[in-house]
Amino acid sequence: MTGPHRIDPERMAAWVGFLHAHSQILKKLGEDLDAAGQVSLDTYDVLVQLSEAGGALRHRDLLDRLVISQPGLSRKVERLQAAGLVERRPDPQDGRGVIVRLTRSGRAALRSAAKVHMAGIDREFAQRLSDEEAAMLAKAMLRLSVPPCTDDGDRV
Repeated sequence: MTGPHRIDPERMAAWVGFLHAHSQILKKLGEDLDAAGQVSLDTYDVLVQLSEAGGALRHRDLLDRLVISQPGLSRKVERLQAAGLVERRPDPQDGRGVIVRLTRSGRAALRSAAKVHMAGIDREFAQRLSDEEAAMLAKAMLRLSVPPCTDDGDRV
């Protein structure tokens, strides 16, 4: 090996800036939820993922949507179930699988926390971008969220 791969300085600055901004914004959003006595940011993320999927997901599909290990998600779901925010049911399609479903209390907690969270996103992110910057970022993030294609056109 001849050394680390070289990345164009402007692209490296974009990467480092993205990581720092992401970390700082998430820290502030988590602090907002804590200060308002709402669910934690990681709990909010689980509840949002379930809500956006219609209220329920298979455990393994929920895992694909979060940045958490499988054992970490299992422990998190156990705590959320104990708090009455979700319920776990056997997956009728897969005897070994589990469906995680939002409860009424989980939906209420999500609605309450969303008021604080959305205000924080507006303050920490949306208001700080021009219309042009927001459009450019949206386009770039969409491109980065889709797996790249191989030379023969297949997705990696």
